[in-house]
Amino acid sequence: MTQSNRGGRPTLYTKELAEEICDTIACNSDGIKKLCDARDTIYTWLMKYSEFSELYAKAKIIQTTVLVDEILEIADNTSQDHIVNDEGKVISNSEWINRSRLRIDTRKWLASKLVPKVYGDRIQNETTLTLHEKAIKELREFDE
Repeated sequence: MTQSNRGGRPTLYTKELAEEICDTIACNSDGIKKLCDARDTIYTWLMKYSEFSELYAKAKIIQTTVLVDEILEIADNTSQDHIVNDEGKVISNSEWINRSRLRIDTRKWLASKLVPKVYGDRIQNETTLTLHEKAIKELREFDE
């Protein structure tokens, strides 16, 4: 049985192309918009091809390593922290420092969403447990 032609442009999907795209994503911190002109095609492939969806999900998880490495690079880069103003005084470059903070926070947020088990917040669960333990202890002391 042949599939009827519904018009439109034929898909270029191949396993090799899917792997190449996912390898590029995994080794780069840039998003799809910056990496690829055909992002609509990628979104279509994500819905249409389960094999591609799995590769893409793994690539995004691996991409988190790149993001974490960049956090260290950004934090350690002090090259623009100070500038010389018009009067010849060395001053803090607050714009650079704030932009670096934003870059770090964005990468931390992405890492926490892409790999929440590793980079997500666990504070709430630990805090809740601690509060429960304190409440139980206080109840026991009250009963004594």
